Amino acid sequence: MKKKRQNVRLLLGALLLLICAVLWTLWNSREARGRREVTLAGVPAFPQPRQEPTQRKPPVSSAKLPPVKPPPLRPRQRQDGVLSFVQGSKGTVALVNVNALFNTPLAERLRKCLPKEFHDLESGVEGLDFTRDLDRVAFTPGGGMVVSGFFEGKPAVQKFLQAGATGGSDEYRGATIVNSDGNCRAQMGNLVVFGPSGSCRDSVDRALEPTSEAAPDEIYGDLYLRSDLEAMRGSGTPPELKPLVDALSGLTLRANVWDSVALSVEGNPTSGKDARELEQMARGAMQLFKGQLGDDQVELQALAELTKVTSQDGKLSMDLALPVADLFEKLHLPCPGLEDAGVP
Repeated sequence: MKKKRQNVRLLLGALLLLICAVLWTLWNSREARGRREVTLAGVPAFPQPRQEPTQRKPPVSSAKLPPVKPPPLRPRQRQDGVLSFVQGSKGTVALVNVNALFNTPLAERLRKCLPKEFHDLESGVEGLDFTRDLDRVAFTPGGGMVVSGFFEGKPAVQKFLQAGATGGSDEYRGATIVNSDGNCRAQMGNLVVFGPSGSCRDSVDRALEPTSEAAPDEIYGDLYLRSDLEAMRGSGTPPELKPLVDALSGLTLRANVWDSVALSVEGNPTSGKDARELEQMARGAMQLFKGQLGDDQVELQALAELTKVTSQDGKLSMDLALPVADLFEKLHLPCPGLEDAGVP
């Protein structure tokens, strides 16, 4: 009888452990589903041609940030100086839809990476509200930059352009170019041009070129980057990226930003390379990445499932979603503010 009672206790104990294990598994599964749903809810739509920039409400991870007033709607125009500048630029050129980044973790990260630049930008022109008056910024590595916004008729902009003028000014194609300390700047209505001395005329020319009807089908996304990859072909290129960089003659990156970043990458193979070969390389790299994810990395698993790799029209196309921090850490983008503070 005593042995029978012991067997019953053991059976009940085993059953209790089994129930606890099942409940624990169900709880973990429920928690994982919740984390997955939150992650996917923070992924924006992948960039699409002719998309309109979106002023977003604060995302889940930035709910405590102060709200930003929506900017005025950008008027539709046949001649778009920013798009013309991007189209006419050679080599690497980037375009940022500034208003689309407000209330996103990327804007918060950029503030931490470039604290001085943001302070100078926001406090340098008294009378301008950069959450409303600044629209888009296009720039090239050589220092040429075009900024669009709501500047026309605002004395604060004129005062800023004339500040510290030491090299005189000249009129060119309706713009007054001001030279100062090795730099130049000019205004054309709602467009402001910056650059090294001697470069502003070229930037003005590019901005005044007729805007192609196909421009909105090529240049879109909250972030746009077109690169010939020359800057990445040196010894500083991460080993995991070097084979792909060497096989490409250039790439175009478009991104929409929210809690996470939805990237669309389009690559042009070098001569002799087939886009289908690059597709297989990219698929292999993604499978390797997925295989390295642990069971507890639910968020990265959810984002990895959104990856899509194709090759068509002789180009490699890839859609993938990344956490904001991975734009800097995985793509090795510099972040001077955090590096100076000793944060990786």
